[in-house]
Amino acid sequence: MSVATRQFMFVAAAWASLLCSVGTGVADPRPERWVERCGGVYALCGYIDRATLEPRIDRKFEVALPFSEGLAAVRSEGKFGYINSSGEMVIAPAFDLARGFRKGHAEVVVADKAGIIDRTGKFLLLPYYARAIPFGAGAALVRPGKAVASDSFGFLRFMFGELFFERSDRPYLLVDLPSGKILKDELAIKEFEFGTFVWAAQPGDKRYGLLAPDGTWKVEPRFETASKLGGGRAIVCYGGSAGHKGQSSQRDRADATQCGVIGRDGQTILAPQQFRIQDHRNGFYRVAKDQKLGVLDEAGRLLGGRLFDDARLPDYSGEVARVSVDGQWIGLNRAGDLVPDPEDGKAWAACPSGLKFIHRGNLIQVVGADGKPTVSYLFDNTYMTCEFPVSVRYNRKWGFLKQDGKLLVDPPSFQSQSGFSGGYAGVDVQGKWGILDANGVLALAPQFDELQPDSGAYAVSKDGRKFWIDASGREVSEPRRLEDRRSKLRCGPDGGQRVSRNSNGTLLWGIEDAAGNTVVEPKYRAITCFRDGLAWVPLDEGREWCAIDRNERKRESVACVKNWADSNVADARTETMSDDPYESGVLWMRAELEYGLDLREKPPGFVSQF
Repeated sequence: MSVATRQFMFVAAAWASLLCSVGTGVADPRPERWVERCGGVYALCGYIDRATLEPRIDRKFEVALPFSEGLAAVRSEGKFGYINSSGEMVIAPAFDLARGFRKGHAEVVVADKAGIIDRTGKFLLLPYYARAIPFGAGAALVRPGKAVASDSFGFLRFMFGELFFERSDRPYLLVDLPSGKILKDELAIKEFEFGTFVWAAQPGDKRYGLLAPDGTWKVEPRFETASKLGGGRAIVCYGGSAGHKGQSSQRDRADATQCGVIGRDGQTILAPQQFRIQDHRNGFYRVAKDQKLGVLDEAGRLLGGRLFDDARLPDYSGEVARVSVDGQWIGLNRAGDLVPDPEDGKAWAACPSGLKFIHRGNLIQVVGADGKPTVSYLFDNTYMTCEFPVSVRYNRKWGFLKQDGKLLVDPPSFQSQSGFSGGYAGVDVQGKWGILDANGVLALAPQFDELQPDSGAYAVSKDGRKFWIDASGREVSEPRRLEDRRSKLRCGPDGGQRVSRNSNGTLLWGIEDAAGNTVVEPKYRAITCFRDGLAWVPLDEGREWCAIDRNERKRESVACVKNWADSNVADARTETMSDDPYESGVLWMRAELEYGLDLREKPPGFVSQF
């Protein structure tokens, strides 16, 4: 059951993609290559060099968005402005939401209306619209209505794709910025390259074409679907739907579909083919048809002359794709020849001791620092790490590999296992569970129907009875899970923690920073950690949860809510603790905090909405 907001999941995905590209290297002076980094007790944001991880701009903003054209939108004291690469505020904070610049223009929101500003902060298009997307150097795509604002908790719906949260059937107008003249109206649009062209369909027409900022068609409307492929390319299809695997009602239409690729200047890069195009990288296209996958080159030639059970593109410098034939991976080069698997012989992981896990077809070979195999077995490609003893699987049986690359028990002989923790692992021997020590000796003979490690103890069942034991088999109480409890109070790695004091028999809550200094006096019945410069507290006088800033001022621009916890989950609700929603939320969070103090046996729960 997920308890994260849907918006948070999008944020997390975006950060994961961004941080994957961060690594050590040469300092990059271009701010567009810097990375936003947030932290500290108030969760404020600044920028670091993507290559060296060195700080570039101090963490002092509630929100920091990526640089574009030398400027970045940041939120300070509840309003967005723009800073330059020195961290100086060059456009004063005056906007409720803001986007990056494109060709000198940026979309901003004031109250519930969007408009367009230039690099001085002057409005080129007054905020009268739900959306106002800069298009080219002198046009805009606008949609009437109210702007999409951030939700109550500061998640910015303006952070991702221009139309990420938009329904595709909402009509847009194409407006010439200098004259204010409407060039086209009632357009259905799809994102492509807003600096050059956009996919658009005219009123009553379900076909998309490539529209220029002056209202002319670079490519006349004729495609039933058009979608971004990345790298200045777009997939275009006609003749039916792309369909979905396993849906026979769509399969006939999918077979009739032809898809090609259009470039950012409207040129045809790949002529329409009888395939669904899924991905492109380094001159290879992955395509699908009839639940099979294949690889095309830039000329549209089907490499190998056939489709395969599966196909994977090479990395951005690779010359050989990978295809699956009868369960085995093999290479496919640009000439269309089947060649050895390019992953074969590559190290999947290398340990500090010199031990390496090497790809051998679909299996993994373990070699030592001398490059020689440590054991004769080729293991299944399971999740293998350098934390020893590590679980390995061979011939459907499990075993454990020691730091020297030898097996703890040879050959692997367990039906299942729990992995090592604290020097012991649970193992399944012919349907009964026991405990194995780090020397490969059964510390506890197999006798349990179920066994699950938890915080240094084991939850087991035997003869219909469920109870807890330690590694020696002695019955113990259910563990207190102290680390899990403490985590309920912590506010991130450098964000301090929530702290309490007793006031006339009632715990009141505040926040300390990582050094132990009080930043919010314990005076609230409950409190959240700071995020984006705001913390949430229950205010009894209004029977609402409201956001407070670093100075404990109520943030008036952020709407209060009745039950913070319930408002902050996507597909679950908190267990009910009072008939009053406000009081129920307060009691629920207090129970979570009391669990963190080891004053409560179990944490409060969630109830699925499904």
